[in-house]
Amino acid sequence: MKKSLQTILALTTFIAGFTLEVSAQRYVTEIFPAASKAANITYGNNISVITGTPTPSDLKMDVYTPAGATDPLTQRPLVIVMHTGSFLPPVINGQPTGSKSDSTLVAMCTQFAKRGYVAASMSYRQGWNPAAVGPTGQDIRTGTLLQAVYRGIQDAKACVRYFRANADTGGNTYGIDPNNIILGGVGTGGYIALAYSTLDDPAEIALPKFLANANDATYGFVAGQPYVNQSLLGDFEGFGGIPQLNNPNNSPGYPSDVQFVFNMGGAQGDTSWTEPGDAPTVAFHVVGDPFAPYGVGNVIVPTTGDFVVEVGGSREAVRLAYDFGNNNCFASAGFTDALTTYANTVNEGYEGLYPFFTNPAQQAGPWEWFDSSATVFYASFLPAPYNMQGGAAYSNSLLTNPDMSKAKALAYIDTVMGYMNPRIVYCLNLTTGLNDNLISESGISFLPNPACERTTISTNKKELIRSVSVFDVMGKQVYFQDQIDQASVVLDRNQLDAGVYLVRVYLDRGVATSRVIFR
Repeated sequence: MKKSLQTILALTTFIAGFTLEVSAQRYVTEIFPAASKAANITYGNNISVITGTPTPSDLKMDVYTPAGATDPLTQRPLVIVMHTGSFLPPVINGQPTGSKSDSTLVAMCTQFAKRGYVAASMSYRQGWNPAAVGPTGQDIRTGTLLQAVYRGIQDAKACVRYFRANADTGGNTYGIDPNNIILGGVGTGGYIALAYSTLDDPAEIALPKFLANANDATYGFVAGQPYVNQSLLGDFEGFGGIPQLNNPNNSPGYPSDVQFVFNMGGAQGDTSWTEPGDAPTVAFHVVGDPFAPYGVGNVIVPTTGDFVVEVGGSREAVRLAYDFGNNNCFASAGFTDALTTYANTVNEGYEGLYPFFTNPAQQAGPWEWFDSSATVFYASFLPAPYNMQGGAAYSNSLLTNPDMSKAKALAYIDTVMGYMNPRIVYCLNLTTGLNDNLISESGISFLPNPACERTTISTNKKELIRSVSVFDVMGKQVYFQDQIDQASVVLDRNQLDAGVYLVRVYLDRGVATSRVIFR
C-alpha cells in the first residue's frame, strides 16, 4: 500500500475522531441502542404429547428486531434460536431453564437484534419418558427421546417456513431476508439444530440403534422398525402422518433450508448423518459437559444415570463439516482475532469448533444464569409434586454450573458472539456497512471484490475520495491513507492476511462503509 504504518501513527489525531463510528459494524457489533420484542407469536400448531395425551397446541416464539434503526434495510438476516431443557418444561426437567424466555436466549436475541439481525426465540414441542425402567425401559427412553428430537426438527422447519411465507404473502412483518436464515440451539436445542441440518434421509433414522426392540402400542413402536415412524408422525418437513399425531398444515409450500447452523452444547444422533453440502456449522462446547459428549459418547438420564443412546458431540459434528468442505466458506478466511487464535490452539485445526475448558471440568451451560426466587415462584404454579421442587431444580443446576452468575454467562455469550458473527458475515456475504445509501448515491464500487492482490475503489466522479481506512473483522485498523483527493484509488493487499475487511471511504458528504474480501 502507498502509505506506511508511520503514516497511520502520524495521523492518530485525525483517526481518533472516527473511533466510535469505526467500531460499529453491522452484524458484528451492536449498532442499535435497543431491541424490540414481539412476544408469543404463533408460528404453527401441532400435536403435543407433554401431558401423555396427544393434544393440539399452538407453537409460539418471541421475535426481536432492532429498535431505533435508522439504516435503510428492510430485509435483515434472520436468526432462530432454540432453548435447552431436556425436552421437558423448567423444574419438571430438574433445572430452572427450558423455555423461550430463558435468560440466555433473551440476551442472545437482544444482542443479535442490536447488531442488525432479526432474532426469534422459538418454543418447540416437549415430552418423552426418561423415567422408564424395567426390561423395556431403555427401549422407551431411547425411542421417546428420538421422537422428541424429531418433533423438534419438524417444529423448527415449520418456524422457518412461517417466516418465508410471511415474507412472501404476509407483508414481511419482521423485515427478514428469506435467503439468509441462521438456525441455532442451546443445550437440547443444539441437538435439534445439528439434526436439522444433517438429517434428511429416512435411511438415517433406520440405523440399527434407532430400531425398536419390542412392540409397544403406547409409543407406536414396532419391533425391528424405526422408533420414528414417519407414516404416523409425518416426514421431516412435518407433512403426512396421521391427524392424531401430526398437523401437516404449517406454512406448506415454502422451503425450510437454512444457510448457517450453530450449537452451544448438544450433540448429533449419529455422525453418519453429516454429508457434503450440509450447512456451515459453528459449535461451542464445554469439553467436560456431563449431558452431551464433546466427542462420541453416551447420552444418559441426568437423574438416574440410565443409558439412552450413543451420539456424536460438537467435536465430531465440526470435524466432519470441516472434512467434507461444508465449512469452506469461512475455513480459509484467515481470521486473526484473539478468539480465533485461541480456538485454533485447542480445536485440532477444525475451524468453527470452539471448545471451553472449565474448572471444575464437568460443567454444563456456563452461558446460563437463573434466579432461585424466580424458579421457586415459577414452580409454585405447577401441579404437585413439581410445585414444591423449584428450590431443588435451582440447586441441581448449581451442581454442574457451580459459579453461575449473570456476569459469567454474559462473558461466555460475548465469546460466542465474537467468534460466530464474523463467520456468519463471511459465509452469507453480508454487507456490514452502515451507510449503504451513501455508497449507492456516490456510485462507490470495489472491483474486483473478492480480490487477490488489489481492488480499485471508485466513485461516480462527482465526488472525490479524501481518505480510506481498512479494519479487520474485530475492528482493529490495519491501514489508513489520506489526501487521496481523486475519484478512484487502488487498494493494495500487501501483507494483509486473507480474510474479510471493513473499508471506510471518507467523502466530503460523509463516510461510506463496505466490506472487501481478500482471498
